[in-house]
Amino acid sequence: MNVHVCFLNPRAWLLAVLLPAGAAAHAQAPTPYPRLDPRPTEQAADPAAPVPPALYTSAFAGLPSGVEPALDDWKKANAAVGQFPRGHADLLKWEQAQGAQPAAPAAKKP
Repeated sequence: MNVHVCFLNPRAWLLAVLLPAGAAAHAQAPTPYPRLDPRPTEQAADPAAPVPPALYTSAFAGLPSGVEPALDDWKKANAAVGQFPRGHADLLKWEQAQGAQPAAPAAKKP
């Protein structure tokens, strides 16, 4: 700090005097670097070291397996699609024909 600033500003002079004393009061003696025990690391690196069993549960356990109860046979699925040689146009005609047939009456709820 400049000498002329200390005389012109009494607060700067007070800080210049008190700051080094306060810093020295809070300073601690340096601690040595801790020495680590190498034995746990050596034991962990040993392939014969006993380890606890892994507790694994799948995140998918207990979830439903899907919408369909069973998988369809792909040959039957291909044969069902093969009945519509012109594709979507034939499928629409088939759906319209299915809608024209009277449906079975639904059971009434009491």
